[in-house]
Amino acid sequence: MKAIVTVVEKITSEAHINIPDGLAVTAISQHIVDRYNSGEMLTEMNIFHVDFESISAHIGSKNNITWHQGDTSCATRQYYFCKLGRFSITLLTDIEQNLTRTEVYFGHHKQLIYISEKEISKELATVELQNFLSGLAVELQTLSHIEFSEQV
Repeated sequence: MKAIVTVVEKITSEAHINIPDGLAVTAISQHIVDRYNSGEMLTEMNIFHVDFESISAHIGSKNNITWHQGDTSCATRQYYFCKLGRFSITLLTDIEQNLTRTEVYFGHHKQLIYISEKEISKELATVELQNFLSGLAVELQTLSHIEFSEQV
């Protein structure tokens, strides 16, 4: 059994640094940003609190792509298609050129989100598509936890 676990956490770190006397607020802010960006401050940061925003797990096997063969007028090309939720997937093999082309479209307006054209078998192209879609699902879960903070 395989499980994909997604953990979103908010980590609060603290660093004690020396700031030169007499700096304006903007200069202090810039001094801190410069120290952080240079990596100097990272070794001084101590994690003192972790909040778990969410944890989720998807347990079980991946959705398998089940191809349906489409009609083509050319004997050297085979066309396949599949519908998974809001995803439309196509696969075209060209025996003469030894190429397999795969495309993934999303949504009502058929936005192209993945395209691949390689010298691989239909089976290997299917595995690559399943890996892409599984990875995309994990990344989309991360997007659902984006927060925008107000600048003071």
